[in-house]
Amino acid sequence: MKSLHKKLCKAVVLAFAIIFASCSSTTPLQGNNIAVTNNVQVLGRVTIERDTTESGYTILLKEALKQYPDADDIVNILVDGKTTGKKQSYIMSALVVKYTN
Repeated sequence: MKSLHKKLCKAVVLAFAIIFASCSSTTPLQGNNIAVTNNVQVLGRVTIERDTTESGYTILLKEALKQYPDADDIVNILVDGKTTGKKQSYIMSALVVKYTN
């Protein structure tokens, strides 16, 4: 009797597992980026090193526009800290892009 009860419980658990597994769906965590990537042309990478008090998005964008006058924006910005003695600076880099709408 116990054997039949164990088999029945295992069968019910297995049936529920199959039902729930078949109802699951997967979706990308970052969403659908197809429209964005199709409308962006990567022009290149810009990298600068500046004192920590003279750094930021605007300064990096100005440098990008000097190197790539047709640029619309910078994305994927990376910032690394650098210390030389008492002097601290940032090494900033980004991808320079043009939107192609």
